[in-house]
Amino acid sequence: MKKGFLYITILLLPTFLFAQMKNDWGAFNQRLDAKNFAGKKFKLQAAVKVQLIDPTSEAEIWVRVDRPNRKTGFFYNMMDKPIRVKDWEIFSIEGKVDKDAEYIAFGGLYSRKGIFYFDDFKLSIETTKGNYEEVKIQNGNFESDSLKSPWGFFQKRNGFVLSTTTETSFEGKQSCKVDGSQFKKSPTYGNNDSTGKYVDVNGIKIYYDEYGQGQPLLLLHGNSESIQSFRQQIPEFSKHYRVIAVDTRGQGKSSENGMTYSYDLFADDMNALLNILNIDSANILGWSDGGNTGLIMAMKYPKKVKRLVTMGANVFIDNSVVDKWVFKELHKQLKEMKNDTAYADRNRVRLINLLLTEPKHNFEELKIISSPVLVLAGEKDVIKENHTRSIAQNIRNSKLIIAPKETHYYPAENSKAFNETIIEFLREY
Repeated sequence: MKKGFLYITILLLPTFLFAQMKNDWGAFNQRLDAKNFAGKKFKLQAAVKVQLIDPTSEAEIWVRVDRPNRKTGFFYNMMDKPIRVKDWEIFSIEGKVDKDAEYIAFGGLYSRKGIFYFDDFKLSIETTKGNYEEVKIQNGNFESDSLKSPWGFFQKRNGFVLSTTTETSFEGKQSCKVDGSQFKKSPTYGNNDSTGKYVDVNGIKIYYDEYGQGQPLLLLHGNSESIQSFRQQIPEFSKHYRVIAVDTRGQGKSSENGMTYSYDLFADDMNALLNILNIDSANILGWSDGGNTGLIMAMKYPKKVKRLVTMGANVFIDNSVVDKWVFKELHKQLKEMKNDTAYADRNRVRLINLLLTEPKHNFEELKIISSPVLVLAGEKDVIKENHTRSIAQNIRNSKLIIAPKETHYYPAENSKAFNETIIEFLREY
């Protein structure tokens, strides 16, 4: 297996990619030639206000520097500082244009059901230290009735209607109005109003989806992932079980409160969730990080774990678990994100640090697990086979399967075989 693929496997997919996959947002943008601004500091500001319909709706302004060969330089989208103010306020972003910049793109973001207003975009470039000169932006005040040029649509969604309006403005006679009052998101796993719920758990909000009936089956995803990672499992499993698919703390739609991430903390969250749902005992399927959490639940909360399936899990982390180059790649990523300011990037740093430092258990602790456990991994898994075998050897009521030719992505790459394996185990034990 190529290293690049393994690296994606470890992290699964970066958080920013998942943000782009969601169907509850849209954006507009304008792009300027940035060659004359290369290496200079800039300030972008705009006036924004929001009429909330969905209390989670939000607006942001954003800036992205485009470099040669489709590389991205400076990028910030205010996702860590969502705008929900009902009256006009000026918001700003400051940064530095990359030395090899080709273009600078900027605009507005809007999410979920609400009505969003934008006005008076201004871009300034530092000419001498501390002195900024405003750059001309076409129709930055939206006094022209047309939004088609120079403004474009980075993400256009049904239900969001963009126009200029005279009903309110920050300055002048008009502003940009994004009417999302008729917005309807297409239900997807992990983003479904009819099945999704939030519960207060250990000082945060945990999001989960429920499907099907029968014995509870708790699904726990991997690092930087979400409920979406089980999209090829939920339809089949929900035919046989009451599927409870969860976004782990700080991932997907679940919140976090600044506490250092650990698999023990994740296990505590899941125990609390099962208590809230009045579930005394559940089957648990954990993939990657989720498998780590499942093992800890079986150790700390044995009565809560009826049966456990771990896919590509590990008990501790060192060179005996994964190859050395993995650590090198992860540290490289941390270095590249050192100065990133967006919440998604900072949170990703915390999740990478989790991979580098956790779990902190040992094989001997596994001997207290009494639940039936299927220890599963791919023949080409990023987790070394000896480590997987040692997990099984130290759990007295375990079954080991090393799936031939499969990788850490077994649930996604060969979902039919994976699903059949899981159902067979749950029925047998």
